[in-house]
Amino acid sequence: MIDKSVLQDIPKKPGVYIFKDIEGTPIYIGKAKNLKSRVSSYFNRSNYIGNEKIPMMLEEAVNLDYIVTSNENQAFILEANLIYVHKPKYNIMLKDTRVYPYILVTEEKFPKIKYVRVKKEEKGKYFGPYSDVKFVKDVIEVLQSVYKVRSCNRNLERKSKPCFLYHLGKCYGPCYTDVDEKVYNESVEKVLDFLSGNISEVENYLKKMMVEYAELKNFEKAAQMRDTLYKLESLFEEIAVEYKNGANIDIIMYEPPVYIVLIVRKGYLISKLSFTLDGKLEDFLYQYYIIRNNEPPTVILTMYEENVNQDVINYLSERGLKRIEKIGTNSKLYEIALKNLNEEVKRQSDLSSSLKLAKEILSLKKIPCVIEGIDVSHLQGLYTVASVVCFEDGKPKKDNYRKYRLDNIKAPDDYESIKTVIKRRYSNHPLPDLLFIDGGKGQVNSAVEALEDIGYSLKDVDVVGIAKEDERIVFPGEIPDLHLPLDHPVLRLLIYVRDETHRFAIGFNRSLRTKRYEKTRLDQIPGVGPKRKKALIKHFGGINKIREASTEEIAEVVKSQKIAQRIKEYLGEE
Repeated sequence: MIDKSVLQDIPKKPGVYIFKDIEGTPIYIGKAKNLKSRVSSYFNRSNYIGNEKIPMMLEEAVNLDYIVTSNENQAFILEANLIYVHKPKYNIMLKDTRVYPYILVTEEKFPKIKYVRVKKEEKGKYFGPYSDVKFVKDVIEVLQSVYKVRSCNRNLERKSKPCFLYHLGKCYGPCYTDVDEKVYNESVEKVLDFLSGNISEVENYLKKMMVEYAELKNFEKAAQMRDTLYKLESLFEEIAVEYKNGANIDIIMYEPPVYIVLIVRKGYLISKLSFTLDGKLEDFLYQYYIIRNNEPPTVILTMYEENVNQDVINYLSERGLKRIEKIGTNSKLYEIALKNLNEEVKRQSDLSSSLKLAKEILSLKKIPCVIEGIDVSHLQGLYTVASVVCFEDGKPKKDNYRKYRLDNIKAPDDYESIKTVIKRRYSNHPLPDLLFIDGGKGQVNSAVEALEDIGYSLKDVDVVGIAKEDERIVFPGEIPDLHLPLDHPVLRLLIYVRDETHRFAIGFNRSLRTKRYEKTRLDQIPGVGPKRKKALIKHFGGINKIREASTEEIAEVVKSQKIAQRIKEYLGEE
């Protein structure tokens, strides 16, 4: 646990502070107007109330680093960049429910257009994120048909044989022939304009060329223009006529933890995105636009009217946002957005359609109608617990969730912990169709060993896990690992089970530590012994409620006005 002595050298200046674990890995990153004041607040126990993450983080942290900045704004940006790079475990993080690619127009002599899965350090202009890879490839195909901007990685320093796109008239071919740089860059500018939302110009161009080729009786070329136009119209859905010549809009709808974003550019719906986030609208805006550095629109329409941190609003305003407002419930946009939200909520709560596919992809003995997932949680060996979650027909069956305390595990040992909970669970309960272990090959093999110890084998149940470093599906023994695309429905199903086991285990671990912490606080008050402590917790439910209670209410429980006054004074000082 980090010691309060770290406060000695911290300056009273704006900057970013970084709590690190025993391995030097950042586990929480924050910003501050006054570093010393902000970090000091973590050592004030009264700030723990309602935020279980603080005591957990402090117990795990062993070191504190900080970076001084010139002002608050610099600290705000630096915090976002560091969170994006390190993804600290105690910061709220946005999770994609699918893989959302971007389109990149590179910054070089003859820029190229290509799709990328994430924003990297490559110089250029990024557009997106878009709904899926196929959508992006289709958009690039349309743009190449019209503007002939290259998509290859060929070395332009020396000439080479032309590719098939050049022969199809879809690339100027700067790798093969001398191309007028001015003409090429004019095409690039039109591509950038299109990706910024001006879709109508391409539509008009295609319609015009279709007519001209038909008049020249070049019906093959006219048909090409027609087919390209149909593809363009199928990609972009024209909606919201009231905004067609006005602002670019993002519509954010949410039913936490599910968030969806509909991206509308000049009247066209160009992308539908879905995420999960354990937080409020303010957290989503910070994660999506600032940490992920997505371009803010002119207008953000939200499902509900909520207060948003002024730093977030200022940042977005500097980058073009004019207003955030609640979406009108009578508009076509609202209808479309609500429908998409409801579909996403249903998709995430009902994954039964993936079960048959899971049997085939994972070579299971039968369709996994019943899946049980197991995860172990501890804090450097303390409060080791395990969770078992149950899914039936792709849906969580919370009545069958179970918690296990593993008090006999005194040191960090995931393998032994998994063996222990497997033996305890399946010595008294039937096996599921599929047993999921939150961990890699070692954890999965430990589970199989434990099953064998109580008389089962892999003929009785299938066992799989997910290696967290790259979301790789692992199997027992010598069976090779399986890599699936991140948006594959079978992998999404297993990730859903994994996230649920992790959430349930972490929650149990937190509750144990919170109870211990609350009881310890009451132990420090003279006159409050085991009986009074038990009576207070039972009557009020926790420290926060005791603090809110009047002296008279506390006196009724502890049967002493003097001790009640002492409790109020003690808790009030914190």
